[in-house]
Amino acid sequence: MASGGVTIADLSMLERRVEQLERIYGKNTSEKEAVKVLEEVNVKVDKMLGKHPKTQALLKRLNELSTYTEPSFIMRYDPSKFIQQEYVVGSTNRIQKAAVDAKKVADLQNEVNPGNLKNTTELDKKMGPLTLKCLKLHDDGEVVNKEINELVGKWNDILNTLSEQFVTWDNILRDAEEKAKENE
Repeated sequence: MASGGVTIADLSMLERRVEQLERIYGKNTSEKEAVKVLEEVNVKVDKMLGKHPKTQALLKRLNELSTYTEPSFIMRYDPSKFIQQEYVVGSTNRIQKAAVDAKKVADLQNEVNPGNLKNTTELDKKMGPLTLKCLKLHDDGEVVNKEINELVGKWNDILNTLSEQFVTWDNILRDAEEKAKENE
C-alpha cells in the first residue's frame, strides 16, 4: 500500500477474515452488537499491546517505517543510480570542455615551442595526488553502496520477521477463538 489507500487484496483479505469469524461466532443480524464486540476486541488488543514497550515504540513508528519500503523511496535513494546520474551530469560539461580544448591543442600544435613546456614536471607532481584522491572517492562510493545494500537487506529481514510474528499471533488468536467457542 504505497499510497496509503485500501487495495482490492486488502478488502478480500478482510472479507475472508470476516467469513472465518462468522463461522466461529455465527452470523449476527444486529450490526450494533457486532460493532460493540469488535470495539471490545480492539480495546483488549490495545491493552495487550500497551503492556510491551517495544511493541509501543514499533507501532508509533510503523507508518514511518513503511515509507522506507515504498518503491518511490527506494528509487529516490538508490545509490548506484544516483551516483551514475551525478557522474553523467557532471561529466557532460567536462567532456564538452575537453572537446573544445582538444580542438585548441590541435590548432596550436604547430606553434608549441619546447621552452613553454618547462613546467610539466610540476604539473605531473600535482596530478598524481589528484588521481589518487579520485580513486579513493570511487572506492569510498563502492563501500557506501555495499553498506546501503546490507542495510536494506537487514531491513527486509526485520520486515519478514515482523510479518511472521503477526501471522503467528493471528494463528494464536484464531486458536483461542475456536477454543472459546468449543467451551461455550
